[in-house]
Amino acid sequence: MSKLKMWIVSILTVLVIGGGSWTAYEAIAQKNSLNHSYAFAYKTKDRMSWFKVSESKGKVTGHLNEKYIEEERWYPHIYKKQFAVSGSSKENGYEFRVTQGKETIVYDVHFSGKNLLVKKQGEKKSTIYKAINQKKLEKYHKDIQKQYDYLFDTAEDRFYDSMRNFKEKVAKVYGFLYTAKDKQLFLQVKTMHIEIGWTGSLLITTVPGEDCKPYKEMKLEVSGETDGRTFFMGYEPSIEDGIIIGSTDRDVKSIKLPFKMTGGTVELKAVTKKEYQKQAKAFKKKAEEQKK
Repeated sequence: MSKLKMWIVSILTVLVIGGGSWTAYEAIAQKNSLNHSYAFAYKTKDRMSWFKVSESKGKVTGHLNEKYIEEERWYPHIYKKQFAVSGSSKENGYEFRVTQGKETIVYDVHFSGKNLLVKKQGEKKSTIYKAINQKKLEKYHKDIQKQYDYLFDTAEDRFYDSMRNFKEKVAKVYGFLYTAKDKQLFLQVKTMHIEIGWTGSLLITTVPGEDCKPYKEMKLEVSGETDGRTFFMGYEPSIEDGIIIGSTDRDVKSIKLPFKMTGGTVELKAVTKKEYQKQAKAFKKKAEEQKK
């Protein structure tokens, strides 16, 4: 083979190898492109969110969509939201900027195979948004609707089952106690009916600043309603405006209530009679010692 032919063959070989490498690069880039999938979605039993985005020349545009179920006094509601997404590509991934009203939340986004790893800037944990097609996204919508239908159809039965269970647990608790440096709150639920609410008493023990007494007690008759989650309470006589709305856990280990007199929400923890007597005695003893 002449030197000219060898030279031509060498050039063609370089072009073929280079062209193959460029084709492979394009294939990888296309595989890891946001344009590759119809959407990227994350789903739980009662919530789904999905990015519908595209990229062009390093710029990202699209939307973050949310659809979720929330219950209000056991009856479900479906909510839908959509937020504008902008962003840009960066080394090994993307930066998504999601506009929610006046706030813009920034996410670091990386590919994991075909899926996206999405992490809010400043946080450590990433959420996997799966690459899905339109048919799969429609199935997610149907799953959320099915969960909503179930919650709606069973709302009344679930409410009564929960309230019966809640009532039994409350009946076993002697009271709920909160102790701070200068005050102690003790709530006792005396009666509870599923339909007409509950009644009880609230004992407020405080340490007066200039009073001659080491501590002062005020006992209020209280009543309200509960659905086993939210706790409504009113006073007689009233010491705060309106009705106090708090919350409780399913196991009735505590009741959280907002009080202006405490400057925020306090957690009254379930106590036995022995525990209450011990803590109340210690609080009063400390108040008396401070007054001396």
